[in-house]
Amino acid sequence: MTREQVAALLAYAGRIDPRTAYLDAAETAAQLTNWCEMLAEVPATAPGGWDAGAVLHRHVASSPYPVLPVDITRPWAAHRRTLLALHTDPRPDVDPDDVAGYQDAMRAQRHAVATGQAAPSSARQLTGGPHPAVAGRIPAGRTLPAGPAAALAPFRPARAAREAAAAAGRPDAFAVSCGWCRAPVGEQCRRRTNAAGDRPGSWTRRRTPHPSRIEDAAARTSRREHAA
Repeated sequence: MTREQVAALLAYAGRIDPRTAYLDAAETAAQLTNWCEMLAEVPATAPGGWDAGAVLHRHVASSPYPVLPVDITRPWAAHRRTLLALHTDPRPDVDPDDVAGYQDAMRAQRHAVATGQAAPSSARQLTGGPHPAVAGRIPAGRTLPAGPAAALAPFRPARAAREAAAAAGRPDAFAVSCGWCRAPVGEQCRRRTNAAGDRPGSWTRRRTPHPSRIEDAAARTSRREHAA
């Protein structure tokens, strides 16, 4: 913030909380100098809803203590981290072969976001819905074409079983945990192994869910249908 902005912020603080206002000119000047030093890298406003005046107001409204510069700098540090986390480093309009220039442009982008001069550039979202070729496969619980899905089925039996159940209109057994083997939601059922040399308590994954798990999934589906 500039000195003028800090002075305006202090005037606002003195108006809503008279404890922060000094009548002595020397004390007022010292207070302004201290606040300018602390808030030099804090913007008055910034993308993402940052407003130093609003932060000051919230502090006065919620805290029994007079506002201090750190009550502004700490929230700004948290807000800045949020902005940087949303920034995805878009490709700058610089020749990538110019390594130094490219790195400088990337640093400039991040600095602009970190100082509140520019909004973070987030990854663009798909807003038009799935492609028609994919939309037709989603109701059957399958997003891959039939050929690749069949080729991958032996390597992902749980997924293949879920797709087959969805295509046949049967309840998804993997949508519930298994009460028999305690397999969590989305994971295959398991069984104890009795092979020679296996450690006690070792187990392997079943290619099909336990019958009790299928019954639990059917009961859950029935309850949802009755509730609807």
